[in-house]
Amino acid sequence: MSSHASRLPTLDHLVVLVSYNTLENLTGHLQDLFTVAPGGKHSNGLTSNKLVLFQDGVYIEFIAFYDNIDPEKRRSHRWGNLRENTIIDWAFTYPPNNDFNAVRDRVASTNTQISYEKPAEWSRERDDGVILEWTLSTANGPSDNPISPGQLPFWCLDTTPRSLRVPYKESPQLAQHPSDVRGVASLALVVDTSDINRLTKVYEALSGPTAPGGRTWSYSVPEGQQAGTISLGDTPGEASITLTLSGLVSRQIEPLPGLVFEIKE
Repeated sequence: MSSHASRLPTLDHLVVLVSYNTLENLTGHLQDLFTVAPGGKHSNGLTSNKLVLFQDGVYIEFIAFYDNIDPEKRRSHRWGNLRENTIIDWAFTYPPNNDFNAVRDRVASTNTQISYEKPAEWSRERDDGVILEWTLSTANGPSDNPISPGQLPFWCLDTTPRSLRVPYKESPQLAQHPSDVRGVASLALVVDTSDINRLTKVYEALSGPTAPGGRTWSYSVPEGQQAGTISLGDTPGEASITLTLSGLVSRQIEPLPGLVFEIKE
């Protein structure tokens, strides 16, 4: 393994877009499968969220746009035009004090014309009034055009302690679920065939080389030694994200209409 991959990136969270009505009633929708943790409102005034925390420290963010915002502001948002009840994006993170500039340099050196923007400041106010702060970086392609959400991870780098944002250890009952899900096992990404080669080069810059002919990379998780995998496939004109969770019984679940997760032992 190359030296830059000796420290795997850490999977932080997955993002599911829902309607505001669904978000408000999320506990009822998910009560047979997941415990819903409180979220809060983002500083941009456009969105709010609730969380499903796992024992491995990864979480699913259910996010919704407020119904009464300016439609143009929603359309101009990176996630504003995406389909609800789907996984729309996902994030890596690094422990505190890791140098994200090294990540940006490695990606820039791939000669794919893909780069990560300088991290921008973000914040969220929790329901209890605590302010969380982090910086966020997304990937851009040629001429600084954003890469479609979900094809590459964005980076969520905490300024305030991550434990405030993801209290899976501080409130362990929030990471106990009726479905007995413990964490995230893998992500399977499908991208348009025309993008597969350049995206493969970026993933190799992030996580090291894959086996010959394969497009699978490992990531770490915040808690424990269990590593998961990200696989990259392609289909002409299509893109999707499939999430596999780890649990006690292998099965398929549908937490919301059209939103399907795999669970494996």
